[in-house]
Amino acid sequence: MGSGSSKRTHPSPDGGQEPAHVIVTTTPTTTIPATRQNNNYGMRNRAQEDPDASLPPVVPPSTTKDQVFNLFKYSSIDYQALKAPKQLLLGSYQDLVDYLTEGATDDIGKVRALFRWVSSIDVTTLNMDSLPPPQVPLDYLLKIKWNMGNHAHLFYKLCRYANLPCAIVSGINKSAAYQIGQKIDPRRMAAQWNAVYCDGNWRLLDVFWSSTCVLGRKSGEWTLLDVDGNVVNQDEGADEGITQHRINEFYFLPDPDKLINTHLPTDPKWQLLEEPWSMEKFGQHVYIREMFFHLGVSITPKSQTNCLLKANNGVVDIEFGLNNGNDSDIKFRYMLYMAKREGKVPNIEFDRFVFYQRSSTCLSYNARFPVAGTFKLDIFGQKSSKHDSLDLVCSYIIDCPQAKTNCEPLPDNPTIGWGPGAETETCGLQPLSHNGGLVETQDGHVEIRFKSTRDIAFIQNMLSNRFDETILENYTISRQEDGEVIVNLRLPKHGEYALKLFADDLTAEGSVPNVCNYLVRCENEDVHCEPYPKIKSGSIGGNHMCHKLNVVPISHTSGLIETESGQCKIRFSVPKNVKLLSEIQHTTLEQSVLQAAVGQTCENGEIVFDLDLPKAGEYSLNIFACNDNGSSQVVNVFNYLITSTQDRDSSKQLAAGNVPDTVPNMLPSANSTLQTLNDQIDISLPAGFSGLVAELQRKNANDAPIKDQVVFEDENGEYVVSIKVPEEGEYHLTLYKKRADGVMTNIGSYTIHKIISEETERTSTAPTQSESVGDSKVTFDMDDTVSDGTQEAKEDTHEDNVQPEVPEIDEEELKRIAAKKALDAKHKSIRAALKRAVRSQDPYELTQAITEFEENNVPDKNGNLVKAKKLLAMLQAKEGLVEAMAKRNLASLEAAVEAAEAANYNKKLNLELAYAKRILEQLRHMEHLRHQIMNLDQKTIAEIKSYGQPPPAVHQVMAAVLLVLGNNESQLQEWKAVQVFIGKTGRESLKRRVSTFNVDKLMMDVAARSKEILSEFDLDEVRDASAGVATFYVWAKGMIEEAESRFTQAGGDLSAVRPRTSGSRAKSAVGKPK
Repeated sequence: MGSGSSKRTHPSPDGGQEPAHVIVTTTPTTTIPATRQNNNYGMRNRAQEDPDASLPPVVPPSTTKDQVFNLFKYSSIDYQALKAPKQLLLGSYQDLVDYLTEGATDDIGKVRALFRWVSSIDVTTLNMDSLPPPQVPLDYLLKIKWNMGNHAHLFYKLCRYANLPCAIVSGINKSAAYQIGQKIDPRRMAAQWNAVYCDGNWRLLDVFWSSTCVLGRKSGEWTLLDVDGNVVNQDEGADEGITQHRINEFYFLPDPDKLINTHLPTDPKWQLLEEPWSMEKFGQHVYIREMFFHLGVSITPKSQTNCLLKANNGVVDIEFGLNNGNDSDIKFRYMLYMAKREGKVPNIEFDRFVFYQRSSTCLSYNARFPVAGTFKLDIFGQKSSKHDSLDLVCSYIIDCPQAKTNCEPLPDNPTIGWGPGAETETCGLQPLSHNGGLVETQDGHVEIRFKSTRDIAFIQNMLSNRFDETILENYTISRQEDGEVIVNLRLPKHGEYALKLFADDLTAEGSVPNVCNYLVRCENEDVHCEPYPKIKSGSIGGNHMCHKLNVVPISHTSGLIETESGQCKIRFSVPKNVKLLSEIQHTTLEQSVLQAAVGQTCENGEIVFDLDLPKAGEYSLNIFACNDNGSSQVVNVFNYLITSTQDRDSSKQLAAGNVPDTVPNMLPSANSTLQTLNDQIDISLPAGFSGLVAELQRKNANDAPIKDQVVFEDENGEYVVSIKVPEEGEYHLTLYKKRADGVMTNIGSYTIHKIISEETERTSTAPTQSESVGDSKVTFDMDDTVSDGTQEAKEDTHEDNVQPEVPEIDEEELKRIAAKKALDAKHKSIRAALKRAVRSQDPYELTQAITEFEENNVPDKNGNLVKAKKLLAMLQAKEGLVEAMAKRNLASLEAAVEAAEAANYNKKLNLELAYAKRILEQLRHMEHLRHQIMNLDQKTIAEIKSYGQPPPAVHQVMAAVLLVLGNNESQLQEWKAVQVFIGKTGRESLKRRVSTFNVDKLMMDVAARSKEILSEFDLDEVRDASAGVATFYVWAKGMIEEAESRFTQAGGDLSAVRPRTSGSRAKSAVGKPK
């Protein structure tokens, strides 16, 4: 589609001159949102040129759209408009307007009726075999389709017949011709819309923007870097996109202060604003679309109102007001582009450089740029219950002359953004200490508090670019007490960290959703905080299993304990069938010392944990439960963080005999990461590791234990642990050696990735292990050694006295894991793109997604690629079929039907094929009739011509045939004249004219007249007169029937068609004498 035109003029239906219609497409963003087209005359408002026009004073409306219009109130008006009979298209404008406005009780109802009828018509689909009469609605709709008219003029005409004061507003709008941040071009951006006077006020509307949109148009000037935190780095090619008919209610009577963002009238009075915008302000203002207002976004004093921003020191901040910030139904996303003119995009993954915050009153984005360049930030949004797709909210161009110094990506890029939001409130949490998404600390210590309105399951994770997540597990704890949820952090070093919070109802099972995220920043390079002792799940106090198993703390109900003496007795009450076990942890003490610090007994029906802590510091006591039936699986139920303020003589503890005979060795295979596609995975343990118990937990989940989920078996002297992993996700398996009194020692842990939706290729193995994902069995050699994570931490504390940033794992293994994670993430993104393309059923998007899928060798376990290819073939076949049906070429349609039958995926084309075959039957019948004529020998043609005084059937049938072929009836009054046309040779021969006849060019009034003549005779009567003429009789009737069929299929009304020749048959030149 072009974006500009010359000022050609054509006669208007009213006898005036109307400039040629122009189609202009708006600047594209992505295939996600829809953008608009604009068609324009560049013509001045006719109402203003009419000296008799008497319009009410043009002043801003005194009320808003919401105050005067309710869609439900006018639903009956809409219904009336949408069921308007098709014959009204061929009637008068007055008849159409009378029908549409019948039942309207006010002017807004009349305006609504006219608007809804015009906007309901998809002019791109209008199709017919002949032109309608002039001065009828259908005639002008065809002019719009052919770019000879526009919606503004049609609406203006309808308003005149409805006696509604209306004006055609000429001006410019931000369509495709508008380039964000560049100088306005009034000629290329020229457009027209309407102002209508109703309810005592002037209101604006744009019928075209209300009914037509373009999906997926791209300028080809940008490289897409990042889609909401997902790396893309994809050069977008120029693409005109796909035009769709879609109703957009925003452009029906929009408030002037909203429409001004995209529509600027030439005459400032038609802005209907108290303070009109200048051309400069319109061109420089941030590019805002209707979704901005649908979602309650607003401009505030802190907002960046200029569409062209400059990043100072490589950073830019964007902020808006938000009226419905806590509405969980509202979603926001963003896309970050880099201008191609900047040259090759740097080899940097732009996946975590946009910081997105959303609160109850504010929406903000902070973008940091690791390289200099020109960028474009598009923000999208939707209210899921009202909008079926994400649409553009606003767009900025960002000039970054200098990259941010030492620019690192964010530690995470959460989908719900940063800070408390709708998800936080939905789960029953209200922030008490930190309302924004950014938390800054100078000493590395942070405490975040929430008010909790109900009992919840709560989980927290901490992420960093510099530390492994497993290391950071020991730097954060949470607890619930006195109606509050409290999260404490200790940062191992300065830098940025992501705190991710997950919460759900306490009784809810399954994955726990992410409800809030904080970016924690510490710029103090002297910070070196010590970790907490290892606390299961990072939560102190009781958890959901504590309540479920009826495990009740008697002596210490809080998860925090302080003791000056280092001695403490902790009592629990449990049901008879439940057994408790414990694990004690410290950041530096050896297991031999810790084992002596705790004993477990049963006193008066209560379980007692007797602690005698050897030195001052922090300890954790993790309490587990299991069925008292010999079960080898335990679940965590309660955790304590215990602070002792006094050192004790550990030799006394050793003398007291609290130390077990031996301290269990660590499993040589500890801290391994495994993957499986199956619902069960088996791990073979070395000899000597028997009599163990296990705890299994899925990450960020609140799963109920499954019976026999972890089972230990002795298979011919080989000790095997079998683990059931029914759900997709990351599982953590911890193995313990327990003493007779129930005190346990952690001897190793495993991370198991269960994959369902993705096919995982077997990865290379590290020297310390051998993996076989196919049979989900992992074996380990006793000669392999893996250091205990605690010892590793001690070895790396010489500089800053904190645990190491990564475990001491083979460097090649680390590279393999990183590469695998990156590949998995990329494959996941490509799979998601393919699924989106399948849902969109857009052939272009499908082609792109399939190509990317194949080029990256993404495994296709679930057959999604095959399904996508079948769908693409079906859509392409459908497109070809529809095009061939429209052309009605026999050979083309036969080929299209064959292709469609081969690609009829899930029988989705059955309806189209049935219709196409019906047309094929008609075309083949036409072809048969043509062949009948072509097979007539010249002798038969000569016999017809040789009649001196032909029977009436011969004269009239041949005259009707010549009418169908394009002759005028006045030429056929005498038989001698008919004989001349029958006897012509060469290109004008009768058989040649039949051979090249195009039924699409047969006017319906001519067909009606020919049909009228032929109706005087039946086939037997004609055959008795001449067998050759009978062949022409059958052909003519067949062509007329086909013309009528095409006419009615295009919405035409045969009852409205009148034969071209008026008057009685007795006076007709070729009429049968009475």
